[in-house]
Amino acid sequence: MGKAIARKALALSKLGKLEESLQAYDEALLENNHYDIKEARKKVEKAKKEAETLAYINPEIAEQHKARGNELFTGGDFVNALKEFNEGVKRDPSNKFLYSNRCACLLKLMDPVSALKDAEHAIKLDPKFVKAWARKGTCH
Repeated sequence: MGKAIARKALALSKLGKLEESLQAYDEALLENNHYDIKEARKKVEKAKKEAETLAYINPEIAEQHKARGNELFTGGDFVNALKEFNEGVKRDPSNKFLYSNRCACLLKLMDPVSALKDAEHAIKLDPKFVKAWARKGTCH
């Protein structure tokens, strides 16, 4: 019975009904706690997380978070600025300015290791981004 339910779960995942597929895999695991079913469930769970991450990306909202973060940073509220930059990075992971700003914020909060990672990521996004190179130099 577990194998039949696992086939149903596979069909649901192919149709893009990931939540229903996970529920069917859970049912299948109750009937047959087999390694292959567990692995298939893990793949669907990973695909669901990736789909949720892609749906969360919105560069326009990321710019709003960047602007709020910049205001907080200039006001000296580094902790809340960091929260805004973190949210901006989640919304647009390809924005080099968010990584650079978060790097500056982390430097102010005395976390040079994390700041260095952000500076390197900004450089990876744009090797000619001078501000990120300068911030990387201050992390050492």
